[in-house]
Amino acid sequence: MKKLYPFLLFCSVIISVTSCSTGSKSYQHGDYYKACLESIDRLRSSPKNTKAQSVLVSSYPLAQQAAQREIDNALIANGSDKYDVSVYQYDRLNQLANQIYNCPKALELIPHPTEYIAELSKAKQLAADQAYELGTKALGIGTLDQARVAYQYFQNANRYVNGYKDVLNKINESKFYATLRVIVQRPYTNANFQYSADFFYNNLLAEIRQNAQNRFVRYYTPEEARKENMNNPHQYIALNFEDFSVGDVHESTNTAEYTRDSVIVGTVKVEGKIYNSYNTVKARLTTFHREISSGGILSLRIIDAQNNQVIQQQNFAGNYVWNTNWAKFKGDDRALDNEQKKMCNREPQTPPSDQDLFIEFTKPIYSQAVSYIRSAHSRY
Repeated sequence: MKKLYPFLLFCSVIISVTSCSTGSKSYQHGDYYKACLESIDRLRSSPKNTKAQSVLVSSYPLAQQAAQREIDNALIANGSDKYDVSVYQYDRLNQLANQIYNCPKALELIPHPTEYIAELSKAKQLAADQAYELGTKALGIGTLDQARVAYQYFQNANRYVNGYKDVLNKINESKFYATLRVIVQRPYTNANFQYSADFFYNNLLAEIRQNAQNRFVRYYTPEEARKENMNNPHQYIALNFEDFSVGDVHESTNTAEYTRDSVIVGTVKVEGKIYNSYNTVKARLTTFHREISSGGILSLRIIDAQNNQVIQQQNFAGNYVWNTNWAKFKGDDRALDNEQKKMCNREPQTPPSDQDLFIEFTKPIYSQAVSYIRSAHSRY
């Protein structure tokens, strides 16, 4: 046990060193911002740590210079992100100043950390101006992809300056034009099964809508599309049960003889004593099996609404088999085992309705169709 103590002490030292960095490594790698944060964090728990003090005093002015260099270079390059860089760097410098103000020892070392409040405000205004302009330009191109670009620009503009101009309307407008609008057509079948087909359709629609939340795709029923006077959908999803059968009944019976030896069948009296009487017992068991099978194929087509061309199509098959078993016997039930006796006490079950059988065979189709639609629209 004594040999274990030096090892535990060594581990505690390693953990202490790695979890309480003075920032010197970050400083050596030129990450002066991170060096400042690490040294400030160390000074909170250990104000007398001279190494952390030295790192903070050395790294703070260098962090300011590095940020200003990034800002100047971005403005000279005149890229579409030039003001984004300014906002990012001024915000980090303000965070750094705030960290110093909230650490007594750091504030003692750097009594007046520079805050860039006015500079950040101006940079945000310029960034909002540029983002709004770029968003308007992208939206004007009139494609789904560019509308999504515009949506992000307008989001940025509003993040920089909340409520900037009419940006909230622009966000809604760009989202509408960035969203793939898909009308999902209802599968129709004969009246006997329309209720079940509608059940399948409603569940499918709810599932793909749930998956499409916070994405650029929206699914409509034909009724919803008409209500919104939609005359420009992008796609249709056509669903049709091409071939199905419900309620195919198959029955079978099987009869077999069963015997069991050495079964007590009574008693006999011999010389005044009573003894058990043993014999072989027999039973004729007839088992009945009834199964009702249902199955079908769903055709799913994704159609371009502009030219009525099929973009993708797939057939999905499903089936379901319901069954019931029971039995009857003649003879001595002692020749039967417990499971056989249970079958003899069982009545044939009432089969599900045709509507329920339809729903059951569509369950595997449902999961396949949902996955297929998700995959088809995964990039939106």
